[in-house]
Amino acid sequence: MSATTVRPANVPAFGTSLSHRRTRKPPRFSTRRTIVRANGDSPKGSGASGRMGGGTDDNGRMHVPTDAFGGMSPEHKAAAALKNLFTMVAVRVVLAQEQGYDNEGGGMTETYRGLQDYLAANPLRDGNKWLEELMRHPDNNMRLTALRLLEVRKAYAGGQFDFPGMHELAVAELVKENDKLMADYVKDSMRLPEDPAMGQDGMGH
Repeated sequence: MSATTVRPANVPAFGTSLSHRRTRKPPRFSTRRTIVRANGDSPKGSGASGRMGGGTDDNGRMHVPTDAFGGMSPEHKAAAALKNLFTMVAVRVVLAQEQGYDNEGGGMTETYRGLQDYLAANPLRDGNKWLEELMRHPDNNMRLTALRLLEVRKAYAGGQFDFPGMHELAVAELVKENDKLMADYVKDSMRLPEDPAMGQDGMGH
């Protein structure tokens, strides 16, 4: 049996120079953020996996059950709510514009009256369905108004709505409300008589 010579990892083989040893370069880490699409697909070559909001072990995100919102991701659910909001914004913008067109004062344009009456008779719950029905209105002016609303909500969503500001506001409000709820809980816990079954913290500890 031949003997095997074991050398420390940091000592080069006899007859070789340290200057000729290859130095392994540290791995490069990308700071680019990959956005996973709402349907769970990732852009090609991104290396990301998992559905938006439905975190898996390899993407480090919280797991949200796929049936939590009817099979939609939380981001997709929020986008649907924003779509309805943008539709209502478009309605209010057009109504305000029509009020501005009334130079006589006190009166209302035909578009203003028609849109206001239609909104009163048909509350806006689903923006797409609401507009689809308006586009089938027997009055041609109302059908043209529906096309106008499509353009207004597209323009508002594409360049007017402050998405970063919404994100900051939502997080700030959530943190503030969390802090308030926690403070109220602590105050209520201090007022309640101590229950041996619940413990001093009110949670069984």
